[in-house]
Amino acid sequence: MENKVIIAIDDLHPEKGWGCEGDESVGYLEKLNKEFGCKFTLFVPSDYHIRYPLRLFKDWVEFWKNKDWVELAAHGHYHMCEGDSFGECEFYEINTQVKAEERMEQCLSEWSEVDYRPKGWKNPGWLAHPESVKVIDKYFDYVALHEQHNHNTQWKSKMFFGCDGINETDINMYDDTIMFQSHIAGDWNDNVWNLDNFKQFRVSLAYLCKNKNIKFKTMSQL
Repeated sequence: MENKVIIAIDDLHPEKGWGCEGDESVGYLEKLNKEFGCKFTLFVPSDYHIRYPLRLFKDWVEFWKNKDWVELAAHGHYHMCEGDSFGECEFYEINTQVKAEERMEQCLSEWSEVDYRPKGWKNPGWLAHPESVKVIDKYFDYVALHEQHNHNTQWKSKMFFGCDGINETDINMYDDTIMFQSHIAGDWNDNVWNLDNFKQFRVSLAYLCKNKNIKFKTMSQL
């Protein structure tokens, strides 16, 4: 039986330390690709915190587009909220289809400026308002979700569920697929690409590759 492994990483954007060429974390991804053949789905906000619009960082996008073991996917537009009540759950704060359409138009415009159309989506902060879901569903082939935070929301897009961290040793399998979730950086959780987690994750991958018939995939390849 073939078991598929997906490795998803959130919040990459053109800021030093957050997924730029030469970053220590980027080196870890390159090493895992070389050693195991890992592939990665990178979830990218299109204008992270209103400071990093993709159209102004085309070289950064090209750096990732040129890697055939990487898929870029959408992760909101600003990845932040106007108020303080919802953290960075951008599309949970947006509670009407009109507002969601306006924000999605901004998001996809940035991607268009760098000649890339993402096939997948992940909600910033995991959550999305039901009215936003109706809009998101129209533009993407799949959505990446966390089972505990989806609240039984039904999507028309293909749904991928996963909650395993690269820093964890217990592994969950949905059907025949394991999806590891992580963040490229940040201090709000432990599931980031630092040296300790890289070492732990490498051990996990070595175990999986030895004991199971593993095939690494990006989400769109499924």
